[in-house]
Amino acid sequence: MNWRSRIDRLPLPLRQEWRALLLFGAILVTSAWLFFEIIEEVFLEDPLFGPDNLTYAALQALRNPMLDRLMIGITELGDTWVVVAVTAAGAVWLMYKRAWHTLIYWLMAVGGGSLINSAIKLGLQRARPGDLNYGGVSVFSFPSGHSTTNAVLYGMLIMIMARELPFRSRIPIVTGLVSLVGIIAFSRLYLGAHWLSDVAGGLFFGSMWLALLGLFYMWRPAEPVEPIKMMAVIGLALAFGGGVNMACNFGTDHARYTARSVHALPPNGSPT
Repeated sequence: MNWRSRIDRLPLPLRQEWRALLLFGAILVTSAWLFFEIIEEVFLEDPLFGPDNLTYAALQALRNPMLDRLMIGITELGDTWVVVAVTAAGAVWLMYKRAWHTLIYWLMAVGGGSLINSAIKLGLQRARPGDLNYGGVSVFSFPSGHSTTNAVLYGMLIMIMARELPFRSRIPIVTGLVSLVGIIAFSRLYLGAHWLSDVAGGLFFGSMWLALLGLFYMWRPAEPVEPIKMMAVIGLALAFGGGVNMACNFGTDHARYTARSVHALPPNGSPT
């Protein structure tokens, strides 16, 4: 029996989405392994994780006022209120399209990822590179909340888009959204808000959570959501929410990220 015949004998969801299920399985295993490797390396074996200090020092040496302003604007695109605005816009669109199954996973991706991220922060209580006047759970550094929440938000959007779009149409969307997540994550490193292992941990955890949801989400047939129109709604929400956030908070964030002197600190938060 050849491989095509074996696939034809599988249940319908597996026949339709077997490639995606294999991909999500591989992402889940790989991301989980890397995430727990970081935890073991940083928290159990070597609190003075070498790449953290090297990356921090190298990026702080590159800082200048113009790049600071650019990176503050980029990091504000990934702030909590912008994520909430984009998530809400996507949820409203999915309710309008009566895509209830997709709506549940959309909310689980962002809400669940954010809650688990906060729980990990509270459990590990890792100090940030410097005092940035954060409050609550945001005082703690690992894993990066910006990296986690934006990875699951735009990763889930990619998953929804990919189920209805032909392969060639997916390429610019995937490239654009992955680049957005990447530049937001990089901005956290540049601004000295996180260690490299915080950002990597956030991205790996976000990928792990998204892949786990994807394994279950793909079992149901795709609901029609008109992906191009949904993408337009998300883009408008990002532009509007990001613009309002910058208008309201840029001054505060500029003071937060640039007023203090920047210097390399070990992950325990005490000067070297």
